[in-house]
Amino acid sequence: MQHIDEQYILDNFETALENGYIKAYYQPVIRTLTEKICSVEALARWQDPSTGLLSPYIFISVLEKNRLIHKLDLSILENICITYNEMRAKGLPLHPFSINLSRLDFNEVNMLDEISQIINKYNIPADAIHIEITESVMLDNTAYFRRIFDSFHDAGFAILMDDFGSGYSSLNVLKDYRFDVLKIDMRFLSDIGSRSKKILISVVNMAKAIGIHTLAEGVETQEQLNFLRGIGCEMLQGYYYARPMSSEDYIQYLSEGTMTIEPTQDNEYWDTIGQVNFLSPDPLSDVSFDDNDVSESTIVRESATPLALMEISPESAKLIYSNQAYLNELMKLGYTSTEHFQQSIDNMQPAYYSNMIEQVDAAIKTGELIKKDYFANDIYYTYCTKCIAKGRGSKAMLAVSMQTFEPTEEVNRSEAFEKYSRIIIDFYDHLSIISFEKNKILTRIYSKMAFCKDYLTMPLNEAVERFAENEVLESERFKDSFSKEYIDKHIAATGRIAFQKPFHIKGPTGEYILRDVRLFYILSNGDPLFVFAIEPMAHEADMIAKKMLKEHPELLL
Repeated sequence: MQHIDEQYILDNFETALENGYIKAYYQPVIRTLTEKICSVEALARWQDPSTGLLSPYIFISVLEKNRLIHKLDLSILENICITYNEMRAKGLPLHPFSINLSRLDFNEVNMLDEISQIINKYNIPADAIHIEITESVMLDNTAYFRRIFDSFHDAGFAILMDDFGSGYSSLNVLKDYRFDVLKIDMRFLSDIGSRSKKILISVVNMAKAIGIHTLAEGVETQEQLNFLRGIGCEMLQGYYYARPMSSEDYIQYLSEGTMTIEPTQDNEYWDTIGQVNFLSPDPLSDVSFDDNDVSESTIVRESATPLALMEISPESAKLIYSNQAYLNELMKLGYTSTEHFQQSIDNMQPAYYSNMIEQVDAAIKTGELIKKDYFANDIYYTYCTKCIAKGRGSKAMLAVSMQTFEPTEEVNRSEAFEKYSRIIIDFYDHLSIISFEKNKILTRIYSKMAFCKDYLTMPLNEAVERFAENEVLESERFKDSFSKEYIDKHIAATGRIAFQKPFHIKGPTGEYILRDVRLFYILSNGDPLFVFAIEPMAHEADMIAKKMLKEHPELLL
């Protein structure tokens, strides 16, 4: 371990500041859901020309002991301002910087005034500077420090509680002070066993319940990342992403595009999203952070409630996060993974899920919790959506949940469906399931017509052609109407996934009878399928159609 005489530090400190031997090194803070840089912490490093790199653990304690720490902290702030302006000059995206303050800083100078003077000198906005305070700062004189912190908040600075869990009186501190972010001490993560996980779950859950954002420092492994993401910890910092870097190296790091910076305009958007408690038994209803309205349900253990976050924009719908319970529900609907579900959304025209779009639009417009029942792949399920944040470019984030019906309830519904479907199905002359993707008639559900069974063994395009020639009076129009090209154009032009047209279809006795031929979309195991239906016209529609065709027979050509 490095050993440096205390007097050496005191004798060389001022010179080190003047010559730039003491500099700020920067370690990025990463937004868990996006893996983009949302801020950076400035850390003091002393590169001594004689002794080499001095550990902060050596010189910081000496400076505190000799009441010089405020000079170091204000010097680091100047470093931050210089780096910020270098980034601005190079056209790099900007983000907040955080600086650590010692409790002794407040005894030596008026830190708010000193900090304000420096950022004004460099034209740096207050919201670009975050103040990190350790628990030990607030051990004494609660009223005094509460006034100081309130004045920092009033001036536009965010306040982070550093090293939460390292000791002292953490819970009392959370009760007595208003923090924006809770930095969870890295020692929680040094051994991420069962007990550590339970503690982290409790800490994140508590922070969500009282409206404080969470940041875990010391993240070094994929396992830690996956766990923290799963429980809803909003931000991460550690060697897994990057070690602290000098200003020059950090700017080079950003210039090379190694990591993307979160646009400043999106900070509030993602902060709002971060308020969703992934651990709540009712996460869509618990997005409320009034200090006077903390319900008992917000203080809970890890929840198995299916939960996902879906970002909606005019161009796409992207699944940003989902827990295991949500994936379990998707698998009941025939999806093998969240990636499979996302691919299904990406490859499907909006017309195919118009009912879901209506629900999403209602959630975004009203801000209310919207619930709707659906039936897919022989499964009944309820889909819940709630808009939790709106961002730039008409994008919005939805918290979504889904619940397939319990087996007993599903059996009852299935029995009812089976009972009444027999009555409904008798209305149709013919029902088949077809797949344009597979070019195949998958099954003939029901038919009163004397159609040849050979159609079932042919490729779909051939079956359509043969059927048109053998069974339809308006054969050419039928062929054109039931091609994949026509269907795609129809859906793209109208936004509708169903259409019907009148045709004269050969009946069981060989005569041609006027019928409505319908095609409408269904989804099964993630595959787009269509129901091909032939049905009698209603009496009034039949009379009108016959009269119109008598006057304009060309309509059926």
